[in-house]
Amino acid sequence: MNGDIDKIVDEVAEEAVENVTSPVSGLSEAFGAGASLLVSASHWRAKRLRREVKIELPAYLAVQCSWFVAFGLQLVLFPYLITGRDHLHLDGLALGLANMALSLPSVIFLLLGGVVAERADGRRLLILLHLLAAVPAIFLGLALARDALSYPAMILYAFTIGTIGAFMMPARDSIVNEVVERRMRVGSGVTLQLGVTLATMAQFLAQIAGLVLAGYADKATRMPPWLGGFSIGPISAEALLFAQAAALASGAGFALYLARGRQVKTGRKGLGSTLGDIMDGVRAVRADPKLWAMTILMFGVGVFVIGSFLVVLPIINRDVYHFGSSGIRDMFVTFWMGAFVSSAVLAVFKRIKRQGRLLLIAQLIASVSILAMMGTVAHWMFLGIVFVWGLAAGISIAMSRSIVQDSAPKAKLARVLSIYQLGFMAGAPFGAALMGALVDMFGPQKIAVVPAGGMILMIAWMVFFTPVWNMKGSAWIAHHKAPK
Repeated sequence: MNGDIDKIVDEVAEEAVENVTSPVSGLSEAFGAGASLLVSASHWRAKRLRREVKIELPAYLAVQCSWFVAFGLQLVLFPYLITGRDHLHLDGLALGLANMALSLPSVIFLLLGGVVAERADGRRLLILLHLLAAVPAIFLGLALARDALSYPAMILYAFTIGTIGAFMMPARDSIVNEVVERRMRVGSGVTLQLGVTLATMAQFLAQIAGLVLAGYADKATRMPPWLGGFSIGPISAEALLFAQAAALASGAGFALYLARGRQVKTGRKGLGSTLGDIMDGVRAVRADPKLWAMTILMFGVGVFVIGSFLVVLPIINRDVYHFGSSGIRDMFVTFWMGAFVSSAVLAVFKRIKRQGRLLLIAQLIASVSILAMMGTVAHWMFLGIVFVWGLAAGISIAMSRSIVQDSAPKAKLARVLSIYQLGFMAGAPFGAALMGALVDMFGPQKIAVVPAGGMILMIAWMVFFTPVWNMKGSAWIAHHKAPK
């Protein structure tokens, strides 16, 4: 797997043929027959290795889908169980504290997760984490089935799944680099940029599927006549939680088709080894202007964009358009559908020359979309703005991940990814709290100028004071430098 398979086969064949010379014709023929068998076996082994390598990318995408189908279900079920009239029926403060319990472990454990992802066998780690992640959902499902759901149970679920997610993110995101690298060794045209884009598409599509499925938790929906006209739902919340657990557990099965991951040995021992490894990752990010700029940008996205997504959009939905949970579902599905569409378009282009430029233009379009929400328009036009925002977000997410994966040192990839993700995760709760306070003071539409203005200033800084605007993608450089 560490070299060109075809070259290995040719070398084995040449050695076998060279060794068939003998003064005795019978022995020569015997050696010749043995050489033929050896060549045939080598070709069979090469074909098997190719099949194993080629199945890795679909298996990785299936792992991605299994996690994000469950995540889409959780996006709806978690607040539904806490605030729903048929369940705990608690207030916004309780929901806010529960969301904090959900996100806080990522801030605490994400850097440690990056170190663990590099030291451990990536395949075994994914299998273990997927199986562990299924347990909290089963726990909640059983609590609901026994009519024993409680707020402490929700907090325990949130902290547990949040902790598992902190270790899952760097492990899953760093493996795509290795999967693409192995696939390229057997002659595949898949580039790192395309691999990251496909993973992003799988994430968006799976989230949409989970969101749609979770929408049947409290009401039935009749299908159109051309689909039979039958009704779907309501589906009990405990059944959906068991479906969430099944989706997560299926990810462990898909991970079995991945090769063993690259394990990094830093040579450190003792209690300070983990901290030393983390600091190596921090130094790697600080030493590369592109990586440092991307981490700062993600913090800005967490503060301004995610704050708007989590707070401003739902308040506009409630106070301006007077919709309930169905309106929130429609917004989320519209947003992620836009992100999926733009990711699908990006998948056509395997080598983009100016990834950073495309990223910043997409961020500017997203900022203008937020600014457009200051005016009161028809609801379908509002959803159109959300869709454009999603289009820009899909480009931004795919390009930012590609840039970081491309720029990070391979021996420190998971640690760099964890620091990059920490910038995003640390900014999100701060942004949500900030936007929530400002919305209460000035209203959801007027306050849209704050996240839009903040991101425009961030983009201007990226253009004039970082190398991101003028950088060229390595896949594009390699393609144009290769001998024709």
